[in-house]
Amino acid sequence: MEKIEIIIRDNGTLTERTIRERDLQAEEDVLDALTSDVTRQQRNVMPVPGWGMAHASVGLLDTVWSVPIDRIPLKARFRVINGVLVPMFASLTDLEMPMVWQAPKEVRLVFVIRTELSDDCVVVCGNWLFAFNKDHNGYRLPLPNLHDECTICTGEFADSFITAQEGIVASLEQFNRSKWNSDLMRTVAQSQKFFRFRPTNETFETLPIEAADWTTLCDKVSTTFMKDRVIL
Repeated sequence: MEKIEIIIRDNGTLTERTIRERDLQAEEDVLDALTSDVTRQQRNVMPVPGWGMAHASVGLLDTVWSVPIDRIPLKARFRVINGVLVPMFASLTDLEMPMVWQAPKEVRLVFVIRTELSDDCVVVCGNWLFAFNKDHNGYRLPLPNLHDECTICTGEFADSFITAQEGIVASLEQFNRSKWNSDLMRTVAQSQKFFRFRPTNETFETLPIEAADWTTLCDKVSTTFMKDRVIL
């Protein structure tokens, strides 16, 4: 199809422009290639019992689920130093305790699960743990079992499920019961300033982080995955 347009330029001159249009027969694989990096963000897609709501970043090949959380289960070894209970991840002799660290409001935690569809099953392809400050900058917490890009090493567990919700719940259950050891540990001092508890008569109280700016105890993370797929 061809059409002619007459346009008036800014200087007052008239210009004739001929436009030719032709529909292209784009095959499915061409369309898939053009849209492979396109994602759609959906908030509050499904509830995760005991944790909150899951947000979804839906892509052509996978879905990335973001679950904002307010605590980190710390099943590890601990020691009382100067009246403060701190983790001893590399220890083989200190007492192992199932502690729960409650995040202060200035530390925004997001647990992330990436899933793919395979043979009518939902497959969990990875878990991440990110911490964000008020400016939405991402950080790796001073914890062991976390890779540089914040993927979590939680050990072996079933990764194929009937629904995405089952996969998300299973990932968080594995996170909840996994033990923290010294794998990938960097500095013990930063960890012990971050995760601190005060023993009371009946329980343990989470103490404030021992730093004016908590991000100074962490490693800054800036990846395309975190920026494009994680939803706060």
